[in-house]
Amino acid sequence: MGLKEKRAIKNFQENNFETLKSELIDTLGFDVPVEVEWETLAKDGNVDLYDEAIPAIYFQPQIETFKDICQDDMGKEAMQEVLKKIVIKNENDIWSARDWAKFEDGILTLDHETTTNIGNVEDRVYYLKELIEGAL
Repeated sequence: MGLKEKRAIKNFQENNFETLKSELIDTLGFDVPVEVEWETLAKDGNVDLYDEAIPAIYFQPQIETFKDICQDDMGKEAMQEVLKKIVIKNENDIWSARDWAKFEDGILTLDHETTTNIGNVEDRVYYLKELIEGAL
């Protein structure tokens, strides 16, 4: 990660992350730790895409999924029983919506290339929802 990438990630952390995290927590209806492995998100040189890509890759699919699952108290309670932490990273060169999410021992791990397949939000929502509903 070069200086350009470090600056872009730092800018995103300072200007966008808290808003997205708050929306995510509001949608869930309860607080859950959200751990972002920032240094892994900045692997490529497409820093001009970070402000669009990071929300589309990691946050919009979660928010859309949790809006559906947590639409009532029953869904919120079910999620609160199983979800203990969310981890966001780009570690294993995953670009497919089928493979980007894992849910084990209460930890939802989202691992996806930061700027690949940005527009495939619906696919990520579909597979994330399928994964989480299987755990409820």
